[in-house]
Amino acid sequence: MTQIQCNLSRDREETLIAYLYDDIDPVIRGTFEEHLATCERCRSDLGALSRVRTQLAQWAPPEPGFVHAAAAGQSGAIRSSPAEHTPWWRDVPVWAQVAAALLFLGVSAGIANLEVRYDHNGLTVRTGWSRGSTAPPSDSVAQRAGAPGTPGTPGTPGTYVPWQSDLAALEQQLRAEMRAVPPAAVAVRPAANDSEILRRVRVLIGESERRQQNELALRVGETIAELNARRQAELRTIGRSLKETENKLGVEVMKQRASLNYLMNVSQRQ
Repeated sequence: MTQIQCNLSRDREETLIAYLYDDIDPVIRGTFEEHLATCERCRSDLGALSRVRTQLAQWAPPEPGFVHAAAAGQSGAIRSSPAEHTPWWRDVPVWAQVAAALLFLGVSAGIANLEVRYDHNGLTVRTGWSRGSTAPPSDSVAQRAGAPGTPGTPGTPGTYVPWQSDLAALEQQLRAEMRAVPPAAVAVRPAANDSEILRRVRVLIGESERRQQNELALRVGETIAELNARRQAELRTIGRSLKETENKLGVEVMKQRASLNYLMNVSQRQ
């Protein structure tokens, strides 16, 4: 059978799933629908995914009497033909089957509480939630876990809990550190911190006040200089105006005198 090539980009699977669940940008949807009209492979994969989604939506857990039905089927009361049980996963693309298998393995490992540890004893693989051991622990393990009935160890003989000894050691370490700290130092330290904080706050307030005073003095000096410059400019303007007025008055006075002299000369001739 000839394999149909698809010229879609490398995110083809993500685009198919987004289109199937209606979680795609409208512009990309239009482009992908145009591609679907010409690509038979994408149409086939999209149809297979749609069928899988429909079958998963129709799936329901078996009835409580399925054991009896299976027994009856083995005895020959209920028999089905092989054609009625066609595996539905045959229509699913290979990459979808691989993704489902990886997801199943990851969930199974999480549920089984898989633990892989490598130490001086070699490689150790543990599964399951129970950490109990049916075999009695060795002498070194018994010494590390402690005798039954003592604090930090379980009370049942022959049961080894690895985290119990670590918890007891951590508790002892915390108690030793708490006893090592003198109470006087704990009581004096907050006061010293408070006094240091108050001193720093006072220093910051003083620096802020000095900055504000310097800025205020600078602004006042700039304002005074601007007022003096404006005053000098106005005085110069007033002086020029007065000189112009005096000149005009002098000219008028000279004209008046000339007129009076002319009239006096005329009157004397008559």
